[in-house]
Amino acid sequence: MTRILEGAGRKAVRAAGVTMLALLAACAGSGAGAMAAPAAAGGASLAAPLLYVCVQGEARVDVIDMTSLEVVASVDLTELGFSPNANPHHVAVAPNGAHWFVSLIGENRVARFTRANELAGTFEMSTPGMLALDPAHQRLLASRSMTAVNPPSRIGVMSLASMDGDELDVFHPRPHPIVVTRNGDWAYTGSLGVNQIAAVELATEEVSLVQVEGPPHSFVQFALSPDERWMVAATELSGRLLVFDRSDPAQPRQVASVEIGPMAFDPVFAPDGRSVWVPVKGANEIAVVDVEGWRVGTRVRAPSLLQPHQVVFSPDGMRVFVSNNNRADAMAGMAGHEGHEPAGEDGERIGNVTVLDAATHRVVEVLELGRYVTGMGTALGS
Repeated sequence: MTRILEGAGRKAVRAAGVTMLALLAACAGSGAGAMAAPAAAGGASLAAPLLYVCVQGEARVDVIDMTSLEVVASVDLTELGFSPNANPHHVAVAPNGAHWFVSLIGENRVARFTRANELAGTFEMSTPGMLALDPAHQRLLASRSMTAVNPPSRIGVMSLASMDGDELDVFHPRPHPIVVTRNGDWAYTGSLGVNQIAAVELATEEVSLVQVEGPPHSFVQFALSPDERWMVAATELSGRLLVFDRSDPAQPRQVASVEIGPMAFDPVFAPDGRSVWVPVKGANEIAVVDVEGWRVGTRVRAPSLLQPHQVVFSPDGMRVFVSNNNRADAMAGMAGHEGHEPAGEDGERIGNVTVLDAATHRVVEVLELGRYVTGMGTALGS
């Protein structure tokens, strides 16, 4: 089943007249607020697991109830004082669901929202990209966008409560992927420009650079296994999933390289840790890699998988949510898909979230949201 959600079918959310400029002025005068208890968002119940989805091409974040598979709210960033080119890209959600955070590439800010979708603070940094939460120390880390040609070789580190923070040099160009261990001791980022990983001991801010062999990789995103023994890296240029043993957290050691396909994107471990799901943007499919043996066990294909970008599991692990860009420029030349991409009334292609059954890999639902659907986040992880 496919739903196109627009007009009256999407619940608009306004933040009680709070604009970005008014919020920043208030924050400057009164300081940071404490992390509040979560309130319900839109039509969702307080206990409902929510998925926050960036509709990057429309300066909007849609909120999906992961149980009912309904869009229960939409946050139009232009109504909060941001520009139509805000480019929301990735989302991280506090474990208790009280707040969520989104990188706004075009605004050079990371924004903090309440569960009621009210703007509650921002952190300024040039072209933020991926986000990673460190709940153990109540902080958030942010990397740089893939679109930034020559950004600072630093990552942002900010307080979850106040959004105050600073930047930490990782000493390699274009840091994009980022993950943090559960105890908050270690963070890892990688370069889009060179084959290097930076292991950051957050307590001391000491950075260890790890050289990775092979052709130019261009690291897109990392993921940690549930036991945090393994770290995997998806690569855009070499189209691989690289596997690292974290026995020495300062020097992750590569132990496997799995051929995935063109433009391997944001990977995620299944909740049981037995497989890694990797969007293959250039092939319109999901590669499911078996951890035992580190080989591709199956490839998931469906008509709605159009430049898959990120994979998120439901809290019970039974459903898989896949964001799909479906951008006109990048779709050109993809064999078998010309002329079959969903398009709106104006002819622009529509990005979607495809919901799969985790066991059978069959499509459960397709939610067509708008132009250029990118990063997602839930309270379980992003």
